[in-house]
Amino acid sequence: MLALLVTLQSLLRSPPPRSSGLAMRGGGIDIGRALLDAALSSPLYKAVLVPQAQRTMVETAERNGVPWRDALDWIKARGPWRLSEDDSAVAIPEYYRRPFHAYEQGNLCWDAAWEGEIASRAVGARNFPEFGERGEEAFRGAFDEALASLGAECPAGGSLVDLGCGSGISTRRLAAAHPQAGSVVGVDLSPHFLAVGRRLLELEEEERRRWVQPLEPDGRISLLHADAAATGLAACSVDVVQLSLVMHELPPTAAGDIFAEAHRILRPGGQLWVTEMDFATEGFSKLRSNPLLFSLIRSTEPYLDAYADWQTAEGVPGGGPAAALAEVGFGRIRLAAATGRHFALVCSRPLNGCEPDRAVDDRRAATAKPDTHLKTWEAKAAAGARAPPPTMTGAEGDEGRG
Repeated sequence: MLALLVTLQSLLRSPPPRSSGLAMRGGGIDIGRALLDAALSSPLYKAVLVPQAQRTMVETAERNGVPWRDALDWIKARGPWRLSEDDSAVAIPEYYRRPFHAYEQGNLCWDAAWEGEIASRAVGARNFPEFGERGEEAFRGAFDEALASLGAECPAGGSLVDLGCGSGISTRRLAAAHPQAGSVVGVDLSPHFLAVGRRLLELEEEERRRWVQPLEPDGRISLLHADAAATGLAACSVDVVQLSLVMHELPPTAAGDIFAEAHRILRPGGQLWVTEMDFATEGFSKLRSNPLLFSLIRSTEPYLDAYADWQTAEGVPGGGPAAALAEVGFGRIRLAAATGRHFALVCSRPLNGCEPDRAVDDRRAATAKPDTHLKTWEAKAAAGARAPPPTMTGAEGDEGRG
């Protein structure tokens, strides 16, 4: 078993041969996949491969300019970290209790919460490697542009709700991008992530400048501990609901429940904005056609396979998400490519007395973008000597991060 794990680990560090049989399904690859699934369910996976994968992730992030270890030490020192008694009052769905992102307790632990905003920086660097540690700005900016092209807009004094906000990166971005909004509420199931997000919003200016993400005080922002499928917010009280990079971490049935809740809390004419992975793109299609590599990835994303099947459902305009949105009452569903591997979607709750326009306007082919994402085995865009790990040096080191 250990030999198999070591072999699988090496697959992540080297490109597959040009004529690799790994992309084939059936025959020997089915045996390999069965062996892999056995390995991933083995205690050796947690003992050997997970720690190594975590080290590789940290080292890759630092080679791309993200000061992971320094940032982690810094956020830990902003404690003490403790949960409130009120946090236990929120019911946690079973799907949310599964291990995620190589954390045995998933999002319900401090390690995941401390590292969430750092990992987000690393993801941006992998999607837009030419920008280095500023890649996340390019990554999230691409979603902003795609949403705007689809008619996303927030009225003056409007209320925005960010479902599945984590510690609030996307919530803070929403507030900054929409100064005309009256309120911005982030909603998440993890009390740990919300505790980190609230602490970050409390920091003094000198401390804020040292963090790896943009931090600006904003009295319009609040963070709510609740299930995105049962927010407790009043019906017809919200102008915009955002769901950013959340669906791939849910069973499709849970995503459908969240769509229904978004429809309930939106005012007539209000909009839902969705940004997500697109498995119809060439990059993700190729990744998924390699069962070994994709199995390693889905071992830390338990619902990724189900999401990929749902999102690329054949014969369904816009895929499964668009069909599920129409089913709960949304109309004017529009999609566009955001990056070479992601899409944006905007839809609306119909005005009172109006039937939803159920036609799906799928512009992904017309708006296709080049795939700038690093390959699985790549650590950095440019070849050459490994750069020393970056450090957090206050204003100097953080210039331009926001």
